Amino acid sequence: MNKVSLRTPLAIFISAVLLISGGVAASGSDIHLRADAYKNVINRSAAPHYMLDYDSDDHQRLNPFFDDGSWHGHLLPAGPEGMGGFPGPALLTEEYINFMADNFDRLTIYKDGQKVALSMTAYSIPGALIQTLTAPGIRIDMTLRFASARTSLLETNITTNVPLELVWDGELLERYHAKEGKPQSAQTIEQVYPGYSRKILPTADGLTVTFGKVRAPSNLMTSGESEYQIHKSIPMQTTVEGHRFVAKAGISGSTTLYTTYSHLLTVEEVQKEQPKIADMLAHPQPYLTASAQRWEGYLNKGLTNAHATSVQERVAVKAIETLNGNWRGVAGAMKFDSVTPSVTGRWFSGNQTWPWDTWKQAYAMAHFNPDVAKDNIRAVFAFQVQPDDPVRPWDAGFLPDLIAYNPSPERGGDGTNWNERNTKPSLAAWSVMEVYKTTGDKQWLAEMYPKLVAYHDWWLRNRDHNHNGVPEYGATRDKAHNTADGQMLFTVKEGQKEQTESGLKNYDQVVKSGKYDRIEIPAQVAASWESGRDDAAAFGFIDADQLAKYVKNGGKKQDWQVSFAENRTADGTLLGYSLLQESVDQASYMYSDNKYLAEMADILGKKAEAETFRSKASKLADYINTCMFDSRSGFFYDIRIEAKPLANGCAGKPIVERGRGPEGWSPLFNGAATQPHADAVVKVMKDPKEFNTYVPLGTAALTNPAFGADIYWRGRVWVDQLYFGLKGMEQYGYRNDAIQMAQTFFDHADGLVTDGPIRENYNPLNGQQQGAPNFSWSAAHLYMLYNDFFVQGK
Repeated sequence: MNKVSLRTPLAIFISAVLLISGGVAASGSDIHLRADAYKNVINRSAAPHYMLDYDSDDHQRLNPFFDDGSWHGHLLPAGPEGMGGFPGPALLTEEYINFMADNFDRLTIYKDGQKVALSMTAYSIPGALIQTLTAPGIRIDMTLRFASARTSLLETNITTNVPLELVWDGELLERYHAKEGKPQSAQTIEQVYPGYSRKILPTADGLTVTFGKVRAPSNLMTSGESEYQIHKSIPMQTTVEGHRFVAKAGISGSTTLYTTYSHLLTVEEVQKEQPKIADMLAHPQPYLTASAQRWEGYLNKGLTNAHATSVQERVAVKAIETLNGNWRGVAGAMKFDSVTPSVTGRWFSGNQTWPWDTWKQAYAMAHFNPDVAKDNIRAVFAFQVQPDDPVRPWDAGFLPDLIAYNPSPERGGDGTNWNERNTKPSLAAWSVMEVYKTTGDKQWLAEMYPKLVAYHDWWLRNRDHNHNGVPEYGATRDKAHNTADGQMLFTVKEGQKEQTESGLKNYDQVVKSGKYDRIEIPAQVAASWESGRDDAAAFGFIDADQLAKYVKNGGKKQDWQVSFAENRTADGTLLGYSLLQESVDQASYMYSDNKYLAEMADILGKKAEAETFRSKASKLADYINTCMFDSRSGFFYDIRIEAKPLANGCAGKPIVERGRGPEGWSPLFNGAATQPHADAVVKVMKDPKEFNTYVPLGTAALTNPAFGADIYWRGRVWVDQLYFGLKGMEQYGYRNDAIQMAQTFFDHADGLVTDGPIRENYNPLNGQQQGAPNFSWSAAHLYMLYNDFFVQGK
């Protein structure tokens, strides 16, 4: 490993602590930190020039360093114009990421009244940004780490034999919006958001930037109380001119000084953080050492695959950095820390939290950051609907699809992201059990078990239309789905005509008539969201040109039109809607849900409940293999729910006409398939004309009528579905094939081994990266691939 010179007080302190605690330390003037072996795993060098400095997909295009649940992030300078500072910062304004400045609090050195020309070296390691500035007789070592969920701490160690004047400057951004560096608006930030009213206020030891109240959904939300504070360990003289400041201080020789940067969202947070800031400046070394040790812990716990190559291990580090960077400290309506899909993703930032993402993120983070894994799961269950819920008591046990800083208007807030139209697949017990296996925390199981059971029961009560123990995907009773009196909404489009109508009987008549070009059904969208696979072919989604080709080849337009049923209580209360199809992936997830609940019940001494769950699992496995496997094509499919069950007890026949998707290997991943059925499915997965593409195991087979290499869930490769497929292959005796497929993915997925961010998904035909950068569940499953399938020499 590389060596870190013991020049700075931080390094000296870490060395002493490691020696005292029995950690890894060297004699003399060097220590070994594992983190130092992973420089610039993610490219964090750049400076923003616009508040919305977007890439071509409208995500922030830069990769700031966030850590410890922070709500602001810093970059590294990319060139001489940025040296002495850490560009940005990026601010998380409740639910969106925006840049505040291009380089705020940049240090310049003057000697005898003349600016000193400095040379710069700057790089990142896991947990820190590091910058060294040198000139003859002068050396400046800067190390920035996060000391709390609201404050980052910078150590600046200046070595010199002569007096120096230190000058810091910075200016708030004025330009509003660009895409790939090209302006998208001539308006300034102030013109777009006149209420933002940003002000720089000097203080005795730094400055405060205040922000006015803005409630602009999809872009910027501030409380009117939020602040960005800078405090230094030496007194300064600060002058402010509009949105620009200059601060000065003098030193007589070698000096170490400290700076805190805090993004505080409310008055309460401002007050709460001040004692912490004061302590950080009075006793900085314990905070910096704790950060370094925390990251050594992540790496030592997380990097345990001795068979992986050094390049594969570096990707695992990128995954760990990505997941920890997407960790948000508790704020707003949220009751626990959470992990979001992407801190730089336009629609995924702040503390927006989804169950589907959470199950995967927590499963991976259990191996290196188990406390955050637990809190991420707790954050979701904190909003599990209770029987006395004032909004939807009929949905007791339900988990909302999306929770965030601001609740919905129905919940007393003004959030537009909060979503209770659907939930997500029931993989919660899978995730909870992995946390238990990595921690041995029986109390954790006891805490989560009743919540998991309530969620399990909700599926069977509110999403099992034919009451056969096989729940369907669907949609809740919601203003987006139905009229006030409970009639399902839909919009019929034919030629230039467009008409919104309501009622299931009316809907069925329109479908039967065939007099439509397209029918848009909010409940269908919610059902696809509920599956976690938006716009998948299994749920009837197909492009117009694809449908025309399908019909031309002898298919029926109605093959792609879904049917719905109302779910009601015995007294007629509307609970919501089910697709009239039983999805093989949800049936398989419910199989493993039963399996894990049985295992938990055994551990907790609930033997009778364990037997009940095992019996349910056995029945589901039989049903999946009997009803959802098509022997002619050798694959599993969703099945239609007919008016009457078939003679064999199945609700209907497999929906083969909508083609093959990753739902077909979900019985393998969950362990529900028989060996002969698994053999047939693996044969399809390995077929180059089906799923074994340049980047393998995409979200639709090449033969699927709705396949498109660049379509979200009808072609693109998502790393979770890839991982589920490989784990399924492994369980049924195809580990070597799974390892080979994992290596193919590793070799062909663009950008994995570079310093670019981990992306949302990949093109199956050319490996091109697609979707949001710094994406959590891709990182989670890359980490799982590292643990399970990255084997040197294979």
